[in-house]
Amino acid sequence: MFLICGEALFDLFGEAGAEDSVSYDARIGGSPFNVAMGLARLGEDSAFFGGISTDALGERLIEKFRKEGVSDRYALRTDYLTTLSLVQKDAHGHPAYTFYGASAADRMVTTDDLPAFHKAPLYLHVGSYTALVEPVAGALKALIARERAHTLISFDPNIRPTVEPDMDLWRRNTEGLVPSTDVIKVSDEDLELIAPEEEIAAIARRWLSNGPGLVIVTRGGDGATVFATGFEIDCPGVKVEVEDTVGAGDTFQAALLCGLKTLGAVDRSSLAALEEQQVRHLVEFAVQAAAITCSRRGANLPRMAELEKEWSALK
Repeated sequence: MFLICGEALFDLFGEAGAEDSVSYDARIGGSPFNVAMGLARLGEDSAFFGGISTDALGERLIEKFRKEGVSDRYALRTDYLTTLSLVQKDAHGHPAYTFYGASAADRMVTTDDLPAFHKAPLYLHVGSYTALVEPVAGALKALIARERAHTLISFDPNIRPTVEPDMDLWRRNTEGLVPSTDVIKVSDEDLELIAPEEEIAAIARRWLSNGPGLVIVTRGGDGATVFATGFEIDCPGVKVEVEDTVGAGDTFQAALLCGLKTLGAVDRSSLAALEEQQVRHLVEFAVQAAAITCSRRGANLPRMAELEKEWSALK
């Protein structure tokens, strides 16, 4: 089982209307939610842990989990409201987010709410603002500490300045989580936000030396760079007509985790034993998956049938 931890919310895509009106197209989102859904669409056993409101939007989130085949047995239902994220795209389709979520359900998770497992998850994934804001961040860090002896930890910092504008805080939090993780996926944009004066490759190599088995830096349409003990790989991007990039990083993350399991990286020794060619095919698979999402509006992640060629090369 892949246990994906964090937020599930609604993205509101704004379009200027006549006179003073603004119309919104509301879509289910949240980085961890997207990763959980992406894994389920790729045929994996995916479960979600996080706060889900009992309000009408929270009910829709639970319905979507069940429709997509994501287990909600670890979802924490509370009376706190659902977070809303207003999304505005720039000329290149890149989204800018404004979050309305203070004291919302996804943030109000405590260490008393941590789930118990009959069988430990294969991977435990955390990221985005729920790895930073309290009390949920403290709860997720406690869960990592409790499960790390028998579970691989995946982390995507997924920096959100409109949730917390203090980049020094984001950097300290991210650096503090690095030694507890096994796989890090981070965008070059995020690294430029939290460490604008440091070379991206230098950051990735330093993180790798602090414990993770893989550090992967995504570069938008330019692909991704892998940093592993003994090798580094540059994988080019895939050209598509971009509708928007919402959910692209989450798609990459889901494909990455799915591929790692397929390659047999089910513990730290097997993760460290991955060969360069295996990792190259893995990242090519993840890049193609992300490109498909970019060609569609919102976080509409691909299913395995859309990735048959890359999947065959991976196996």
